[in-house]
Amino acid sequence: MVAVRSFLAVSFAPGGTAVAPAPAAVRALGNATVHAADDGWVALGPEDPGDRVDDQGRGFTVRLGRAARTRSGEVSTDGLAALLRDGGNVDGTALAALVPPFAAAHRSSPAAPIVVATDWLGFRQIFWWQGDGVAAVSTSALALRELAGAPLNLAALGLQSLVGWQVGLGTVFGDVTKLEAGSLAVLAGGKVSTRRYIQTSLDLEGATPTIPTAVGEMAELLEDFQTAYLNDHPTTVLQLTGGQDTRVLLCAVPAKLRPGLRALTVDVHGGSDARHAAKLSELCGLDHQIYWMDDQDPITPAHAWALSLEAAAALDCMASPLALAPLLLAESNLEQGHRLSGLGGETCRGFYYFGQPHHAATSQKLVHNLANWRLYANERVLPQALEPDFLTKAQSDALELIWAGFDGTSKEWLRAADQFYLYQRMQRWAGAHGSVAATNRFFINPMFDRRFVQIAHAVSPEDKRGGRLTGQLIERLDPALAAVPLDSGLIPAKLGQGGLGTRAAAARVTAGRLARKIRQRVRGRSKAQLGAGEMAALVVEHWRASPDVLAPLRGNGIVREAWLDETLAGTAPVPAATVAFVTNLLVASR
Repeated sequence: MVAVRSFLAVSFAPGGTAVAPAPAAVRALGNATVHAADDGWVALGPEDPGDRVDDQGRGFTVRLGRAARTRSGEVSTDGLAALLRDGGNVDGTALAALVPPFAAAHRSSPAAPIVVATDWLGFRQIFWWQGDGVAAVSTSALALRELAGAPLNLAALGLQSLVGWQVGLGTVFGDVTKLEAGSLAVLAGGKVSTRRYIQTSLDLEGATPTIPTAVGEMAELLEDFQTAYLNDHPTTVLQLTGGQDTRVLLCAVPAKLRPGLRALTVDVHGGSDARHAAKLSELCGLDHQIYWMDDQDPITPAHAWALSLEAAAALDCMASPLALAPLLLAESNLEQGHRLSGLGGETCRGFYYFGQPHHAATSQKLVHNLANWRLYANERVLPQALEPDFLTKAQSDALELIWAGFDGTSKEWLRAADQFYLYQRMQRWAGAHGSVAATNRFFINPMFDRRFVQIAHAVSPEDKRGGRLTGQLIERLDPALAAVPLDSGLIPAKLGQGGLGTRAAAARVTAGRLARKIRQRVRGRSKAQLGAGEMAALVVEHWRASPDVLAPLRGNGIVREAWLDETLAGTAPVPAATVAFVTNLLVASR
């Protein structure tokens, strides 16, 4: 794997007490070099060939991910320096044109402030901390924890025990905060200030676009993106599944660029993605590779545990390491070049609309119902694994944090759900995983183009419900591929047309998925991501062979000691979500 692009900048107040480079904080960054400055120090991970770092690191412009690109082309190092300047009077529109995940850090001279930017969605995770006369900004919340000696944030951990990820700007470490979407962190004189360069509002000027108008512009944006990117990088790999989002990306590739285009599917035998992707590849003449996760050499429980610890650290303990660990293993065998991903497509689909009232006003009751029946379904920790007092507090804290996540969203319930899923679930869950991908390869998500997302959000929920918008977009891009069934059995062209029969078929598919979530909720079971269940079994096997690894959790007021004893002594499987939480807690508590 390519080393993670890491960054930590520390600034002291004039005349204040200097804080020496903390070895533990630097170690949390991985392979980083420390550069001293008059007012602090900076630790930089491996440089990209296009980065600029002056002698002794006193001035720099560095990417905090491999890609820095707009819809039409790459942005040079000089271009990034011009955009970030000294953090004032920046061109917010130009910065927002950089497609997530993106982040960069810049210092024009030793006397200038350090400016760190995240993308308009906040997808690339950046964190900051303010102490007494000292402040810091980093790509690693763990590094800031080590620097600040920050305690665990019990409310954030309680939320994560139910949802599996974070909401808002909090982290699992007290006083360590995530940089807000569309913002800059400016570090100077022992202080960090944050400022927005683009507002979170995605409102378009004028009337709500009709579906034909929206589909026409969205199709043109994607075709322009795919054409420019594949012309610049012809060896790019399309991540291809049987779902709607990657179908959109494939359809947006001009027909003349499809023959020989490389495509990759990660699946297990018996899975549907490989079968559907193979059919699409044959129709389009793609050079298709299937990576069979269950065909690889088996790993030992000790190796599984080491991978899970590595994944937890890479995710700053704020998403499932058991979902990431199998992918780290897979990606170590795959080329880390340019990769087109379908992330962002759910903006068009409104998959969370099913079962929600059509014309309701946003309310605390609806938010609580969404939390209890959907957000808690997949990654909830076994209640018996947690101390009763912690569990009780977690349930109240989580509802408060989720309700706060709806602050400033639309008064219309379905539009508020759109905004929550984009700026919370996509930013904090997908963004945690995507930040790891962005540092290892050119992780490109065309449907994160801000204009594309604005148009999708402007379309009425009724026109997105049941895949209507996505179906029409696929039909507009490629009628032939729109006639090929998705992995759900639904046909995009028919989804776009609507009609009673198609709506009923789409409702049956969605109802089946919702019923599975309800059964998960009622039975207290979670749904593991691809490979996570197998990884969890290996990790628990390692725990049972080396029980001392769990000793730091005893008496912490979070995990029940009786459950630890039962787990170590027993043979019953432990759900992946619970193993993930325990792994994150161990890494966060070190």
